[in-house]
Amino acid sequence: MGSIWRSINWIKALKIAVGAVAAILLAEAMGLHNAASAGIITLLTVQNTRRETVRSSIRRVTAFGIMTLLSTPVYMFCGTKPWSFGIVLLLLLLICYGLGMEDSIPINAVMATHYMAAGGVSLGMIGNEALLLLIGSGIGVCLNWFMPQNLRQIRQKQEELDTEIRGILQRMSRRLLETDHTGYGADCFQRTDRLSEELRHEADLFLQNQTWRSDLYYIRYVTMRREQCTILQEIYRQIIKLTIVPEQAKPLSGFLAEIAAQYHECNDCAGLLEQLELLHAAYRSDVLPENREEFENRAILYCILTELRSFLEIKQRFYHSLPEQERRQFFAE
Repeated sequence: MGSIWRSINWIKALKIAVGAVAAILLAEAMGLHNAASAGIITLLTVQNTRRETVRSSIRRVTAFGIMTLLSTPVYMFCGTKPWSFGIVLLLLLLICYGLGMEDSIPINAVMATHYMAAGGVSLGMIGNEALLLLIGSGIGVCLNWFMPQNLRQIRQKQEELDTEIRGILQRMSRRLLETDHTGYGADCFQRTDRLSEELRHEADLFLQNQTWRSDLYYIRYVTMRREQCTILQEIYRQIIKLTIVPEQAKPLSGFLAEIAAQYHECNDCAGLLEQLELLHAAYRSDVLPENREEFENRAILYCILTELRSFLEIKQRFYHSLPEQERRQFFAE
């Protein structure tokens, strides 16, 4: 029961209740007919994000114009009987379904009944209904304009994901010097998948609440980390193939530990890539393996080194793809 109460969006519920009451009171103060409908419009306007709230309001206004154009000739020539309303509703349904404006149907159907109850469409009634729509939608948009930012949640998920990946690199550094891989499973990648999905959700929510701006930094960030995790999974598959610990594994283990130590958001990986080139050059100058097993295991190390190059280049491309202003903004936080 406690988890159910915690899952309720109390802020949204409170905003809707307060906003609906304010819309009704304002409509009554202006002397509008059917003032209660303004509260229902506010209820239907408030969405989870700013962008969707604005979009739903635009769709609702568009559908209002369509409904009024349909109601005028139908009620004029067919009268204001229930079956006349049925004609209006059928046409409204078909048009709104075709235009993808299903969420605009309920309130505009109610407004069509207002026209019917008033004996038809008149300039006075159009003004009345338009004001109801303006009040209800306007208050709904204003309420969502103060949507709280979720940057704290994004930063928390970023830190959790980076910490998990850092731990993976540290374990790889140790396991590279072992031939017994008992207990060395891939469960950590399930955790990175979950954390990256949660981070993506928070980043999408943040983007939707920017209204007019398109801050794609966090979307690009989680995409970059997902690509790196895919490479780490391949490195994991290579490590568990090792049957001996070649001498060349020791500097590679130290390099993995160094990557883990420098694994943070602001690193452009230039220094790490220079270290990788030095390690690669040292591998090329080593004496050739003496037997098949040594050859196969050194080939695995070379494959891991190649994957690490891709791992670091992904981060470097991400870093250099950011405009200087974004680097200062996000890396200074």
